[in-house]
Amino acid sequence: MADFEEMEFVIPAYTPETMPLDRLLQYLQQIADVVGVPEDMHLVHIRSSSTKPVFKMPIPVAIQARDNITAVRSGRGTITQRRAYSQIRQMVRKDGGQSASLNDRTGIILDFPPTPDDTGTISGIRQASSFEGSLTKVGGVAEFIPIQMQDVSGDVFSGFSAPKTLAKAMAKLLFEPIRVTGIGSWDRTPAGEWKLSKMLVQAYEPLDDEALHEVFQKLRAAPVVWPDNADDILRAERESVL
Repeated sequence: MADFEEMEFVIPAYTPETMPLDRLLQYLQQIADVVGVPEDMHLVHIRSSSTKPVFKMPIPVAIQARDNITAVRSGRGTITQRRAYSQIRQMVRKDGGQSASLNDRTGIILDFPPTPDDTGTISGIRQASSFEGSLTKVGGVAEFIPIQMQDVSGDVFSGFSAPKTLAKAMAKLLFEPIRVTGIGSWDRTPAGEWKLSKMLVQAYEPLDDEALHEVFQKLRAAPVVWPDNADDILRAERESVL
């Protein structure tokens, strides 16, 4: 019989590649408070697809952890445990609304659905994002350099930042069209419109600055030979997919 048991905390909002370290630490602190035995929980690895920290603990500790989790699930538990459970639910809502869960060998033992939002306004939803526009400003003295972007409609976004080395490389493309990707923070207005409020840029790539009519001219000039029944073929393929 094994002397240890594993429990897995599933955070669907991120993969290990997109999970910010500060956010992961926040989740780990809260789940440790929920389980109630942090001194005997050992993080052994993080499984991929979602972010899934796996904890290993001695069998007697696992039994105590299950008793604590049962109490939290039924609305009891200590003030610290209930507060941590509520905090994780709030974090889940801000991170996209996909329920988190704590699992053992039998399956889900505690679910963390997002807290409800009755106002229609949501702020600080963090997820992997991209943005296309012109780089209009790079500068500052903080650890993460402020960056200003302008989209195709002319709106200016000042909530971007990037590590110093990345910002220095991006500065060479000032006033040029680029695509940036990273962890974005989104807000939803009462009208249901989503707006990107800030982004920690993790990568970028320059874009071709071609007018739309030039793109169409290249497409028309492409050496493509269409059969006479091209329309029938395309419709048949579409219907087979649907």
